[in-house]
Amino acid sequence: MADNDMLNGVDVETFNATVNAVTDNPAQGASSWKVTTKWNGGLKTEATIRDFSLNFDEPFPIGGQDSTISPHETVLACYGACLTVGISLNSALRGIEIRGLEVELEGFIDLPGFLGLVEIGDLQDMPGFHTVKAKIRIESGASKEEIQSVYER
Repeated sequence: MADNDMLNGVDVETFNATVNAVTDNPAQGASSWKVTTKWNGGLKTEATIRDFSLNFDEPFPIGGQDSTISPHETVLACYGACLTVGISLNSALRGIEIRGLEVELEGFIDLPGFLGLVEIGDLQDMPGFHTVKAKIRIESGASKEEIQSVYER
């Protein structure tokens, strides 16, 4: 592929070919994603994704050994990665060059629900994140309006 088909490190030509193929035959867009997790004792888990593996543990206060990232931190990291991919891809598709991109996420969890200390009748008491806040920083020569158009896509 020629360098002029790349913007922000994104292979725009290949992406557009995929969009066209799925447009012509929507059944090609159906996909399945598979992950296998295995308990490794205590609160440790290993996930296998294709030919990759990730290990997880919980922090000391939850009863883990704090030997690696927690599943909750990983959920935030995956969400941040999705936002980063979406912004870099949509910027490239609009011809907007970006020099830097950082997504900072903060998630809020109600521990009483996770710990089983309350009746789960209210979503605030459900295990997991009830709120996630994102701060996105983009370095680009594009105007604020152009950057906003990327967010709105």
